[in-house]
Amino acid sequence: MKTFLLAVVLALVTLSVHGQWYSRSFGVDNINDLNEAQLNYSLQRAQTNIKAGKILTWSGVGAFSAGLVIAAASLGDMITDWDDDNFGMYVFGGSLMLLGMASTVVGVPFWIVGASRKKQVEIALLRFDSSAYTGFKQANQLGLSLTVRF
Repeated sequence: MKTFLLAVVLALVTLSVHGQWYSRSFGVDNINDLNEAQLNYSLQRAQTNIKAGKILTWSGVGAFSAGLVIAAASLGDMITDWDDDNFGMYVFGGSLMLLGMASTVVGVPFWIVGASRKKQVEIALLRFDSSAYTGFKQANQLGLSLTVRF
């Protein structure tokens, strides 16, 4: 039993070491090995994850709230008058609450992971932005240029 637990722990450590998103997506060991196009693609995917996480979270909160109201209203009616319609509404409200909780439980990690990736990618993209080092925005071309704006 001890060897089995040791094998499971080692497998989890191995998965966490090789579990970086850029290793799986692009096959590199360091995020700084990605080029600008790959980082922009990753930034777009991170923003999509954030948007999906927000949608799932807030729709889950709304579904849970609506289910709570439906279940509470039907429960109040069930106490005074036992009816199959009231019980059906109670089950529907409870199911809507469970669906809302599940949506929220899925949406929050999407939101967190997307925000974390976005932060990592934005930091990695700074090395392609010349104004981060010099304070002046330079053209994306080779050679020396002069830009005058009025």
